[in-house]
Amino acid sequence: MLIRQIWGNMYFHFMKNDVLPILWYVQQYIFREQFMDKITLYGYATSPYVMKVGCYLQYKKLPFEFVAVNPVKPTQLKFTQQRQVPVLKIGDEWRKDSSQLGIWLDEYFPEKSIMGGVHREEVLAIDDWVSEHLIPARFRAAVQWESTFDAISNGWTLSTAVNAGTPIPKIVRLLWPFFVRKAGFIVDMVKQLDLNESMPDMRQRLCTEFVTHLADGPFLGGLAQPSLADLSAYPTIVAGHLMGMRGKSAMLEHKAVIDWSRRVQATLPDNPLLVPDYLLKRAHL
Repeated sequence: MLIRQIWGNMYFHFMKNDVLPILWYVQQYIFREQFMDKITLYGYATSPYVMKVGCYLQYKKLPFEFVAVNPVKPTQLKFTQQRQVPVLKIGDEWRKDSSQLGIWLDEYFPEKSIMGGVHREEVLAIDDWVSEHLIPARFRAAVQWESTFDAISNGWTLSTAVNAGTPIPKIVRLLWPFFVRKAGFIVDMVKQLDLNESMPDMRQRLCTEFVTHLADGPFLGGLAQPSLADLSAYPTIVAGHLMGMRGKSAMLEHKAVIDWSRRVQATLPDNPLLVPDYLLKRAHL
């Protein structure tokens, strides 16, 4: 992705006969290709935690390979001797835990920092809210079906996305909505929520809390630039919309959230997700 951008800039300056910029871009290309440690992201394309890390990498314009992990036989993770995703490998070193991976990336590649500078603690606190409230709420919709038709349809959309990266048996794809509904780690995460709160009330509360975290700023925490928190929240909020999934979202109807999402999207590729372009069924907000 970044290499294409470098070549595009080289061509622009070539047409203008600007020699020095061309030499600079050649140097950048050689550095990226020959000297930068290879970056590989392992995970499920539909996992909110994996998508977070994908957005960190894309925002920083770091070239990386995405390796889709097979949920039935996760042989791609054999080198880690565990099953947790996402896993990020830089050179010969690998680590896990999405938010910690963002911190690691920022230490390893400090350009275009996502840690908010002096606002680091506030950024991490909002990111915790995303991980502990926003993402589990998304999982709740997969466990507590408000509409059987919507839940099954959405489950099939997700299984199609998983299958696009790593083939899974047809019977698994068909039963995916039911497998997800009973998946232990998802059920455990949902149990941490207040299940006495209705789904509509939960969605409205999360929208209100999100707008509070926005704090009248262009980005979360009132910051002038996107941070770890924005890049964590963004795919969780927009992925379902982009992939044509069914269901209600108070956030996608709130002007402040829509405006924020457009500002974040402007810093990312046109396809900010880890699924093929043909699986994006709707335009950006």
